[in-house]
Amino acid sequence: MAPGRSYASKVQDSVGDFVNDAELSLFERRTMSLEAASAAGLPGQFASFSQSGLRVTRATDGDFGFLNTVEGVTEESIEFLPEVLARFASPRDITVVATTPSQALVAQLRGRGFTPTPNRPVAFLRPGAVDPDEAPDHPSGLTPGADRWRIHEVSTAHDHALFLDLLDSGYGAVQAVSALIRAEHAVPEIRPFIASRDGRAQAAAAMSLHGTVAVLGGAASLPTARGTGAQTALLAHRLRVAHALGASLVAASAAAGSPSLRNLARLGFTIVNRTAWVRAAAPIIG
Repeated sequence: MAPGRSYASKVQDSVGDFVNDAELSLFERRTMSLEAASAAGLPGQFASFSQSGLRVTRATDGDFGFLNTVEGVTEESIEFLPEVLARFASPRDITVVATTPSQALVAQLRGRGFTPTPNRPVAFLRPGAVDPDEAPDHPSGLTPGADRWRIHEVSTAHDHALFLDLLDSGYGAVQAVSALIRAEHAVPEIRPFIASRDGRAQAAAAMSLHGTVAVLGGAASLPTARGTGAQTALLAHRLRVAHALGASLVAASAAAGSPSLRNLARLGFTIVNRTAWVRAAAPIIG
């Protein structure tokens, strides 16, 4: 960093580096998911690629339209956006993500016919920066009895089948999305965990390592286990595993306003509310 810069500027640069590392690792995780979907023979074609600073995921079947995203939109990369969008059958069905857009970039997006849609948050935490056992919202302090959850990493075929069934039941997704979730979490790079209480498995969550960044994902609980601290216990356990593995950063994504996002915030994650955009009915100028 250049000498004479303020402490605040240096901190901002560090945060920017963490966000960039988190986004790149989450993109690698999505790429893994698309490759697994293709290998499993799910309908349509799946692809991910980077072009001129833009990170793109694409799925041609309508059931997987939510996968169609273009990230990394900045004042520099937006000039290449039309070329990337031309590779989609229907550019109106694509979500464009600009992490921290300037007013100038917002004006450009609006001028090109985009309108805001719910944010696409990402979260990051440096392992060791927060001790999950000492955090104010550790499971034992979050919900009475939540500290009784027993967490174990899946190591047998039987437990892996149970893990996938827990995801199915917890997400309650339509058949196509359920097949995508199962395909993603069957790849060997995914480390699955199960939370049990009173001898019964009731929640599941996973993580994967991408370089030195641990990506969290695949978290779901049975309806009867929601609000009992199961996911917080799984989150704290995975933080300890990531730290033990020597991860430099832990990253996750979650829907805006979701319980998953609140759990991440409670355990000390920094939340970045990335802006998301879709095509408006007609260009909006100004």
